[in-house]
Amino acid sequence: MQASLSRFRARRAVWLAGSILAASVVATGALAAASGDPADSTHPVKIDPENADFGTRVDELVITAGSKAVDAAPTKTSLNATQPQAIIDRKTIDQFVPTTADYNQIINLAPSMSGTSFNGPGLGEAKTVLRGFKDGEYNITYDGIPWGDANGPTHHSTSFFPSSTVGAVVVDRGPGEASQLGVASFGGSVNLFSPEVSDDRGGSQLITGGSWNTWMAVTKLSTGKIDQLNGAKFLFNFQELSTDGYLSYNKAKAYNQLVRGVIPLKGDWALTLLGTWNYTKIYQSDNAGATLTQVALYGKNYALNNDPTTPNYYGYNVVNKHTYFNYARLAGSITDTLKLENTLYSYYYKNDTESALDVTLSPADIAASKGLQITYTPGGKPTVNGHIPGYTKLNVYKIYGDVLHLNQQVPFGEIKAGLWLEHADTGPRFRSDYDATLGIGANGGRTPDYRQKVLAGVPQYLEYNQFSGWDQYEPFVDVVWKVTPALTITPGVKYVNEKIFVDADVNQKSRLPFHDSKRFEKTLYFLTANYKIADNLAAYAQYATGFLLPDISVTQVVNPNLSQLKPQESTNYQAGVIYHGGRVTVDADVYYIDFTNKLQTTTVGTETVNFNLGGATYKGLEGSVTYAALNHLFVFANGSLNSAKAQGASTTIAGTPVTITGGKQISGAPKSTAAVGLLYRQGGWSVSLADKYTGEQWSAEGEPAAYRIKPYQSADLKVVYTVGRYRLEGAVYNLFDSQQATNIKQGKTTDYDQYYFQPERNFQISVKANF
Repeated sequence: MQASLSRFRARRAVWLAGSILAASVVATGALAAASGDPADSTHPVKIDPENADFGTRVDELVITAGSKAVDAAPTKTSLNATQPQAIIDRKTIDQFVPTTADYNQIINLAPSMSGTSFNGPGLGEAKTVLRGFKDGEYNITYDGIPWGDANGPTHHSTSFFPSSTVGAVVVDRGPGEASQLGVASFGGSVNLFSPEVSDDRGGSQLITGGSWNTWMAVTKLSTGKIDQLNGAKFLFNFQELSTDGYLSYNKAKAYNQLVRGVIPLKGDWALTLLGTWNYTKIYQSDNAGATLTQVALYGKNYALNNDPTTPNYYGYNVVNKHTYFNYARLAGSITDTLKLENTLYSYYYKNDTESALDVTLSPADIAASKGLQITYTPGGKPTVNGHIPGYTKLNVYKIYGDVLHLNQQVPFGEIKAGLWLEHADTGPRFRSDYDATLGIGANGGRTPDYRQKVLAGVPQYLEYNQFSGWDQYEPFVDVVWKVTPALTITPGVKYVNEKIFVDADVNQKSRLPFHDSKRFEKTLYFLTANYKIADNLAAYAQYATGFLLPDISVTQVVNPNLSQLKPQESTNYQAGVIYHGGRVTVDADVYYIDFTNKLQTTTVGTETVNFNLGGATYKGLEGSVTYAALNHLFVFANGSLNSAKAQGASTTIAGTPVTITGGKQISGAPKSTAAVGLLYRQGGWSVSLADKYTGEQWSAEGEPAAYRIKPYQSADLKVVYTVGRYRLEGAVYNLFDSQQATNIKQGKTTDYDQYYFQPERNFQISVKANF
């Protein structure tokens, strides 16, 4: 590990900055009040930086009918939009979001988004819910490339793209058109874009210090155009972070290096190269979360301790992760009317974890050695010696793919066709038990078997040893039909063909061999329309079908059977309006999603398993508004009402009847969100205040009272002063020190349920110099 760390440190230089958060906007009445306001100008307002070269999706980064209100809005929507959308530019990220944050804090600015980083902003992995869709049920892309885990399309927010590697974000709350890539587009897409490569030579240095002994540095170096290389230009970005974290003994450090180059070729052809490498280390249990007993004894920030006689000892719980993400993109014109863009990409993830088996044990449990029994020999009796049961886990995956876009101009509009190819390999992926007190390889090489189960040919310590993956191809075509100068209708079709496979000598849960594969295929249909009612007023509508394959975790049961798996499918309907006035911007939408074969997790005994919830209906209202109250003062608000209700299901899992009552909000889906705030700009000063509200939700199916999560909010204040080439900023996050529970994970009994809370009030101070 030290050698790897040295290699990563050798690549860094010093540090840059990027920051994130914002707040958004709900309102309805302001449109009527300002309907007569003309836009200040009709020229396009491009996301900062201005000279974007993000490829075929660059049109999403352009806001037409620009005005002061549009420029100040934390989340923007293009007048060309065909679905609910939130564009968050770098200026907003720098003004509203913690410097250390990851993309989750950025997208929380948008309506219908909710999530909490329990160890502090960007200081530990976090998940975000979109309209009630959990992580893994919507896509996340980086420069148009879908990415996610190979054993399911979930995401590790601190493992690939820290804040300084994000130049802008576009949150699409809908399936998009056929050309929108990703295996879970029915929930929507969070589209991250890398920082722009400047035409000018220069750089910047940012230093941030904050609560919990948090320090971060980011160095940005830009070559500008290099005449000797035909105008090629390169960006180098280096980020380094260390923190003690809000949670006890959850110390972390992270290093990231990014290189992005744009190389002009002949004519308008250009080659874009990007490589990013990331290393993170955090002291954290593989099953983190505090019980109410632990909270009562040690506080809401309890996670680990420095006592080696307990499973919560930080030395027994550590995670090391190495990742990379690379692509090469060639783009240019084949003819005057035909453009091509092809992107070849790969990314890699390695998670090496050591963890105690159970960190929920109370002091009474530990005193009685309950849960601290280890069986060293097959068929032997448990040895009660107070030693800590632990395990080591390795998860490695490699993903390779190619995305081809062809855009042909035709008399009635444009035909956009393409093909997405991808191959994924997961492995090695294994977990083995050991005596954490003695350490790996200690005690004469003896390893315990916590299950006390003997299976021929399977070592007693081996919990699972798996290889898995998929092969997929998706051809797609959209026909952009400009019916009139004001009306554009875009039908599209996409064919999804994906084969998943599992090759496990020792399968997870059963510890038996499992070798199987299955191919899924589906044709998806899309229809969008955008109508320009006026130069600054537009309406849109969308119909789309969606499709999501079951992930590999559904095979991690006692009796897996791929032939019985059914993909999740959806039919989406939504419509909305967008208004860009001189002093006010408004967007509002309504959506309805009909869901079949909805997979949800539940706890049966001590196991968390997937089951088919049957049908589900997602529907709601969303809106946002920004108003220029004075020349330098802007107020904004956004909000949503989100219904995500199951239609009811009954099944039997491991001999246990499981019944879900219909008409109840699906677990983990807030019933509403809201954000309000203000932005003041004058001279070199800018001040922002944003308060995010997350409505009522439940952490278990059926809306049980014991698992109700009360509404909670978090307000953030940031003051920035810029003078010449220097930028100074100070911020207070969670200004009113709200520390409510935001999630509850069911345990083997209610005494062992694990609770997760908002981190306490915290601050950050940053200094940045440009050169």
